[in-house]
Amino acid sequence: MTIDHAALVDSLKELCLKAGEAILTVYSQERIDVIQKSDDSPVTEADRQAHRVITDGLEQLGPGIPVISEEGTLPTLEERQKWQRYWLVDPLDGTKEFIARTDEFTVNIALMEEGRPVMGIIYAPVARAFYYGGSALHGSWRQKEGSEVLPIQTRSCAPEGLLNVAISRHHGRDRLKDLIDRFEQRFSEVHLTIAGSSLKTCLVAEGSLDIYPRRGPTSEWDTAAGQAIVEGAGGVVLNGELKPLRYNDKETLLNPDFYVLGDPSAEWEDLLL
Repeated sequence: MTIDHAALVDSLKELCLKAGEAILTVYSQERIDVIQKSDDSPVTEADRQAHRVITDGLEQLGPGIPVISEEGTLPTLEERQKWQRYWLVDPLDGTKEFIARTDEFTVNIALMEEGRPVMGIIYAPVARAFYYGGSALHGSWRQKEGSEVLPIQTRSCAPEGLLNVAISRHHGRDRLKDLIDRFEQRFSEVHLTIAGSSLKTCLVAEGSLDIYPRRGPTSEWDTAAGQAIVEGAGGVVLNGELKPLRYNDKETLLNPDFYVLGDPSAEWEDLLL
């Protein structure tokens, strides 16, 4: 089945807006009830409501295209590897940020084809901002509510010797000390930006940051939409051996350590390996 990827964008935006409304309804409540899942990660009613909105919407949007969502049931590898195309969804990326009320959480939807994220959309409900793009769309864009759609692209590494690095609020500098030390030896200035959820990847895609290094647990639904957007903007997402981050090739969906790089032509091997 042939898909008109560009025609999907408006439908996916509407779906993200509906999911965002469900999330913000829970977010506005005085108390947010939290349940610990079997892997010790938290889940809230907002995660579940967004999951229902998105999975129902995607099934109507593309009948017959399977959906993997963080809050759904994971099919076996044997079944998944028969799929040529599927949706990979994190209904509420940054649940810890949601619980802590930092506003830095997103809705992530990626279209996977032949095991690669070819199209992704990320929506930040509080900021009312969309990021979307990928190889299937031949570029990437940002749109904030009430503003025009703007093309985005990554930047050349460390202009004027300033390297901008994204780090996670919950998996931050302590895990990256050796790497940051190397950066500080190489560049005249290193600036660390702390951000939550997939917004770190979006900041690389729009050219605000140079690199987002991640050491620590993530899953494929955390990275797929952002990877599509970064690649559409001219960057790459690589594993710890500096090979392209792969999907749907093992029983679990756990990612290895990875790097989101804005400028693929920079001399990363000397710094990262």
